[in-house]
Amino acid sequence: MKKTRNSGFTLIEVSIAVVLIVIVSTSAIASLRIGMKVMHGTEVSANAAIAIREFREYTYKDSIDSLDLRNAQSYSPVLGDGSVMPNSTGFILNVTVTAVDDYDPTVVVASNESRTRVVGIEATYNGAKILEAVWLSAEH
Repeated sequence: MKKTRNSGFTLIEVSIAVVLIVIVSTSAIASLRIGMKVMHGTEVSANAAIAIREFREYTYKDSIDSLDLRNAQSYSPVLGDGSVMPNSTGFILNVTVTAVDDYDPTVVVASNESRTRVVGIEATYNGAKILEAVWLSAEH
């Protein structure tokens, strides 16, 4: 008598295939989640840079006295025209204004001794520091 072999897969072959599919699927999902986090971080960083740039534009024509009033203040991001910046939920801009010598901006002086200021902005998102910028503003 001839033995005939049944066609099909054995239980071990099917089990190995299922395990391989699960491993590949898990790796793909983990990679996707990491990619989504990276994309979100990139978007947050870009929005922080835009918020700082727009705040600089918004305060560009401020006098030194007006800048001094902004020291130690926190602001929601605004566009250069003063309107609310879209997609800025969770962002806060913390401002510091420091009086520096008119001829040497590395020397801190009293505010009545100079008409030059170092303006610093720290952008935070949901309480975490994302980006900071510093610029010099002078009135002569």
